[in-house]
Amino acid sequence: MDSQNRISSQGGNPRGFTLVELLVVIAIIGILVALLLPAVQSAREAARRMQCGNNLKQIGLALLNYENRMKVFPYGSNYGFHANGGTWPTFILPDIEQLALYNLFTFNKPMSDAANTPGCTTRVEAFICPSDPRASNPIFDKRMDAPGTNPTVSMGLWYVGSMGPTHPDQCPYCPNPTPSDTNWCCQGCNWGTYGGGCGMSNFSFSGLIGRSCKPVAVMECRDGLSNTFLAGETIPAHCGWNGAFMPNFTVGGQTIPLNTMVSDNGLHTDWWRSSGFKSYHPGGATFVIGDGSVRFVTEGIDHPLYAALGTRAGNEVVKLP
Repeated sequence: MDSQNRISSQGGNPRGFTLVELLVVIAIIGILVALLLPAVQSAREAARRMQCGNNLKQIGLALLNYENRMKVFPYGSNYGFHANGGTWPTFILPDIEQLALYNLFTFNKPMSDAANTPGCTTRVEAFICPSDPRASNPIFDKRMDAPGTNPTVSMGLWYVGSMGPTHPDQCPYCPNPTPSDTNWCCQGCNWGTYGGGCGMSNFSFSGLIGRSCKPVAVMECRDGLSNTFLAGETIPAHCGWNGAFMPNFTVGGQTIPLNTMVSDNGLHTDWWRSSGFKSYHPGGATFVIGDGSVRFVTEGIDHPLYAALGTRAGNEVVKLP
């Protein structure tokens, strides 16, 4: 009888977890998740940064293919001189396998014309940085239309052409804010469009792509393509004038230090602070160089060196770090 009772007691229902044991298990799982989550986030950001580099590599090759075909890099836009015409991102569309989109544009009409709305509001993956939360909704509205050529709704542009350390209407980050040909931080005038306001000629920009209808030939890049920025990252939500198909701001410059996180908050003001090269990648931003190579540049780069890498013919003795 005693043996049967012992067998019965041993063969009964197994003992469940106590509350303390359950809490210990939950705590261990929480610790493991806390340890793994940063690693997962880091791996995801590394993948996004790699995709960003691939986008810029594609854009760089497209710009070089365009140059090989036309013997000049594409100009930034016809802003200020002709209402009609496209922007450098539209000109390279056939070279990034977007010929069908290129054919949607009517280049003898302004980008703001209704005929160009279908093209301006088409998503282009190669122009998007996946690290930006806005990447899932890259068509921006409430863009500023001035002087009657910008579409108020446009595909954003995360990769803008480099106009060098060219005067973006004001140079608040420069030791000497007065633009001149010898000012390492503030050269040219008015994004490379009008020069009269600075006592210079029109088309006075120091980089490879300016906001004008003046294209640059490789032979004009006397500093060497391997030491001159061609294009780099920005954050389109920070500046209401930005857009892939907006003649205004398809370019950026090095007068603004790298990763200066200023936003115009939709007010379309303060663009001389908000339109610089920047990204949501930790520590810097990605650039494509004139020779087609892609480099991640850290935000701590010395400002004079950063500016010198933007000029095409500054005669500086510099090397990309």
